[in-house]
Amino acid sequence: MDNELNYKTIIPENIPNERKSALKTLAYYFLIFIVGLNLLILIASIWGMIFVSVADINLTEKQFDNLINTVSIYSDSIFGVLSLLWLYYYTKKKGLLTLRRINITVIDVVIVLGAYVVLMASSQLLDVIFQHFNYSIATPDNQKAVEGLLRTNPILMIISAVILAPIKEEWITRKLIIGSIFKNSPIIGLIVSSFGFGLLHMLAGFSIYALLSYSLAGLIFGIIYIKTKKIEVTIFAHFLNNLVSIIAFFIVN
Repeated sequence: MDNELNYKTIIPENIPNERKSALKTLAYYFLIFIVGLNLLILIASIWGMIFVSVADINLTEKQFDNLINTVSIYSDSIFGVLSLLWLYYYTKKKGLLTLRRINITVIDVVIVLGAYVVLMASSQLLDVIFQHFNYSIATPDNQKAVEGLLRTNPILMIISAVILAPIKEEWITRKLIIGSIFKNSPIIGLIVSSFGFGLLHMLAGFSIYALLSYSLAGLIFGIIYIKTKKIEVTIFAHFLNNLVSIIAFFIVN
């Protein structure tokens, strides 16, 4: 069957524990490409402040922020490409990679468009609920960070947010968590992957509203994955959501 949740590994005899391999992949990815990237940016920021101080360079706060944003977007882009290459070779080596023809049907496109409408409607509903109970619906810090990087280097940020992010995030949260770790318990996998997707976007700053908002998006992407059994459809849905958000940002600003 040409789908993602009912595949045969390339060399089954070399994969005694698919779940264990997927968990290792997640652990390595987190340590190398999330913790590692943030440590790199932190170290670069510290050395930048030291260099500016020693060299007696006069930079305004805005100029220094733009410098840090530039370092951040280049680092994110480089790590984004490296993470995808690593995911490809590592999951292929461990037998977790499905080598098959990409198949997007008209029905898949309709599902993606319908899911986007549901995502927008559920997001509005979440806002109404939070406003009703007088809870903050301030723009999530992750979104603020993305908007700041769009102002600094729009081309690289668009590539990162529209192309790299949907592929690597869906690969990690849907393909590995639902497709491998909880392959026989998709509902549990759906819950874990949705919450994990929300937490993945809390690195810039935590808030209940942001966590629920991103987890809700993850839930919708996860349902698409379970129903279509094709990771490319969820990547397409994620791509559409990020693309529309960026277009809206430029229209408003």
